[in-house]
Amino acid sequence: MKRYLSILLLSLFAAAAMAGTEVYTPTLKLPAANAANQMPNVTVSWNAIVGSIGLQYEVQLDTSSNFNSPNLTDTTLTLLTGYTTHELLFGAKYYWRVRAIDLGQTSGWSAVRSLTIFSQVTLTAPKNNAVQDTIGPTQSLIWSNLIAGKTITGVKYYDIQADTSQNFNSPQLHSGTVAAIKFYFKVSNLRFGTKYYWRVRARHGLGTSQWAVIFNFTVAKTIVPLLPANNAVDQMLNAKLTWKAIKGLLGYEYQLATDTSFTSVISGSEVDTNFVISQFTMFGGKYYWRVRGRDISDTMRWSARVAFTTINMVKLVSPPNSATGTAIKPIMRWTKQTGIVKYQMQVDVNQDFSAPLLDVKLADTLSQYTMTKKMTYSTRYYWRMRALSDSDLPDTSNWSDAWSFTTLASTGISENGVLTSNIYPNPASSRVYVKLDVDEPLKLQVAVIDLLGSTFIREEFELSSGNNTREINLANLSKGIYIVRLFYNGSFVNHKLIVDK
Repeated sequence: MKRYLSILLLSLFAAAAMAGTEVYTPTLKLPAANAANQMPNVTVSWNAIVGSIGLQYEVQLDTSSNFNSPNLTDTTLTLLTGYTTHELLFGAKYYWRVRAIDLGQTSGWSAVRSLTIFSQVTLTAPKNNAVQDTIGPTQSLIWSNLIAGKTITGVKYYDIQADTSQNFNSPQLHSGTVAAIKFYFKVSNLRFGTKYYWRVRARHGLGTSQWAVIFNFTVAKTIVPLLPANNAVDQMLNAKLTWKAIKGLLGYEYQLATDTSFTSVISGSEVDTNFVISQFTMFGGKYYWRVRGRDISDTMRWSARVAFTTINMVKLVSPPNSATGTAIKPIMRWTKQTGIVKYQMQVDVNQDFSAPLLDVKLADTLSQYTMTKKMTYSTRYYWRMRALSDSDLPDTSNWSDAWSFTTLASTGISENGVLTSNIYPNPASSRVYVKLDVDEPLKLQVAVIDLLGSTFIREEFELSSGNNTREINLANLSKGIYIVRLFYNGSFVNHKLIVDK
């Protein structure tokens, strides 16, 4: 019996002790005191205190520091140490506090903190006061998804307005609403050369933010030509006319004329690219071009007029003018032209080209040509070129300036078709190479003879014009001195060869 009384007394004592235990006041955690630019769904939090499993926290949030306005939110949470708000008013200042409730006992209220909800979003593009030559009649109006470095949350919609009036009340008003997951709005059919003002605001079920600070931009009124540069010379017949691209246009209209007033337009059309290839131009002509853009409801002014002059002759490269020691079959090089159908080349010993050694038509894709005609040593030659245009509009450039070159002096046995011949290595062991530079195809016989006149090797080769190299196998020859005799065109030449094994 005494045991039961002891247990009862202990229980009563514990209950009395518990009833007298103080419930500690929570301390606030986040947001910090006087926090600005908070979201409409800001989460307030506090530090936990020790208590029973039924410990509760009471949170109050109000636009009044006395917590007695119609905007008061009073919420009780079990064990949780944070509370996420919902649709707080944009730009409003809120006060908040927390207290604990445990086993019927209530702590004192925590310190009161304030926070302010952001009041407006920030516009980003087009930049304020933008006057760019690439701003077209269709623009994406973009605003930031951040407030003071934090991602915007707690918003349902954005309202957008763009107008030619700062009051946003003209017939040109563009307006719309997008869901909060978007941070841009596309406006179309803007007028060229016109200034537009635009603004954005955030919205949720209980309120609307202030309009953002108004930005403005001006739609381009003309297009900017890029290439060729104004007054450019030596342009190809198919010159690429290029201008700055503008988004949102239905097309570009261009004109190419022979006069500054564009009364004599030789080509013109509408394209959807920011370039066009010139047509119907002629050698040495001066031309003018311009371009403008078109939208569904408006057309731009013509761009500035750009002039260019087409090339009037082929530019020779090599052999250089007045060159000496030029090979019998030189490689003639020139600067390639485009927009033509062929070249014409002439080579003559006469400066007036009265009896050309060569008069040939060459493909427009070439920029060099190897002479095939047999030329004379130590002789001065003249050469020139011109270009021919498209057969639909036949035209011929001027002849280039006549350049001259002098061929090298005769050496070796060139009168029989071979300019030079050589053998290597010398001394040799297992093989030797015969190298010949010939100006026309021929048959070559090679004989390897010892000093007593005995022939040990005899071979025959077909040579093409130009450089040729042939291999002779010496594996069956003994060490000693031999003669390598080259037969061609009824003549021969000897080369001394030392075989060293």
